[in-house]
Formats: sequence, structure tokens, C-alpha cells
Amino acid sequence: MTSCLYTATLRHRRSRPTVHDFQYRVFMFYLDLDELAEVQQTVRLFSANRFNLVSFHDRDYMDRRPGSTKQKVLRCLSQHGIEVGGGRIYLLTSCRILGYVFNPISLYYCHGPSGSLDAVVAEVSNTFGGQYLYVLSQPLSQGADGTGTRRYRTRKALHVSPFISMDAIYDFHLAPVGESLSVGIVEHESGDHVLDAQLWGRRMPLTTATLGRMLVTYPLMTLKTTAAIHIQALRLYLKGTPFHRQPDPSA
Repeated sequence: MTSCLYTATLRHRRSRPTVHDFQYRVFMFYLDLDELAEVQQTVRLFSANRFNLVSFHDRDYMDRRPGSTKQKVLRCLSQHGIEVGGGRIYLLTSCRILGYVFNPISLYYCHGPSGSLDAVVAEVSNTFGGQYLYVLSQPLSQGADGTGTRRYRTRKALHVSPFISMDAIYDFHLAPVGESLSVGIVEHESGDHVLDAQLWGRRMPLTTATLGRMLVTYPLMTLKTTAAIHIQALRLYLKGTPFHRQPDPSA
């Protein structure tokens, strides 16, 4: 079974117009979307599309409807002219804990039949109920730092933070996923660096024992994620950071 867990550190650093920095310890799932039934059979605390201490639900992803998440991803890729055939798709995400989850971002690593990474889909959600799918398939650079990290650039299309305008660009820095995990997102607003988010961690086996240990070490983590978003937003507001109202949804 290739599905696993990652224990990780999440760090946000804001440079303008207000300096702000915080970090949290988290754990995340890295799921082979072809292995969900096997994970459910072997990890007693985990279920797919039904309640458990930890659960994965297809309706939490992509179009927010029931149905195979992998098939949804394949349709999304096809709409962008990308065909991965029988390749594997891995999802880096948080799953529901006691029925609750909010994922600010989930990443789908989409591999072709030969095993090559053909695309990454970044599913970004905000606390206002909005969602956008960034399909990343044309890296600006690959492996220049010696780690095999791919860099993608895309224009911001979803209002996420009320303290950053829509005039922004994202640079994604995605290292190959293996024994270690490294994800970086750098945001520039009107050409100036404004924020970078870093996630780095190490691989853990996805077993009943390991998952149980994660639930004890990081209790109610998914609820804490939502609480942390609002706490950090309040801190920024109290620092006098300029506020941007939510625009109308994009097409």
C-alpha cells in the first residue's frame, strides 16, 4: 500500500503591509485514490464515505458531489487537454475527524502510466464557501535546486484572505513526494512579495496504530485548522492590516 501519512510543520510568513508569522504542527494524508477500499479494510479507524473517527468522503472534493474523486480529477484534467490514462493520482489532504474537515488546500499529484508527474491540481477553498481548481501542468523550472522541485506560476483566481487583494500571483514550489514532503507557495501582490506558506514533513506508515497516535498527538486537528484561520485573521485585523472585501465569484 503506497498511501501514507505525513507529520509536518506548516508555516506562514507575511512581509507586507503587516509583518506576521506563525506555524503549527499538523498531520496529513497522502492517499492513492485507487487504494481507498484497501485503506478502509486495513486501518480500523478509517472509513471511506461513511462515519468513523477518521473518514474520507468523495463529496468533500472537486464538485462537492458524491462519486469517485479520481474520476472527477480525470474529467478536470481532460477539460484542460491533459490525459493521464491509467496513471496513479495521489491526494495530499486532511480527512474528516469525527465528521468535520476544512481543507484550505488539497493537492492532487497526477501521474501518467509511465509514472511521470504530468500535472498537479491545487484545490483551494476559502471560509466563505468558495473553491477554485488550479491546474498546474507547465512548470517554469524543474530541479534547478538539485532536489527535483518543480515551480509553477498562476494568477490568483479566488478570494482567500480578506487581507490580500485579487491582484496577486502564486508561485508553487513542489518537491517530489517520498520519505519527505515539501510544499511551498509564494504570493506576490502587485509585483511585491506579500506572503509565503511552507509545509514540510516526514513520511509515516498509514496503519491503525500510527493513525491512533496522530489522533492523540493532534486532537481535533481539523477543527483547530478552522479556529486557527479565524484567530490569525483577528490578529491581522488588530494590527491594522488593510481589509479587502470579497469580490463577486469569477466565471
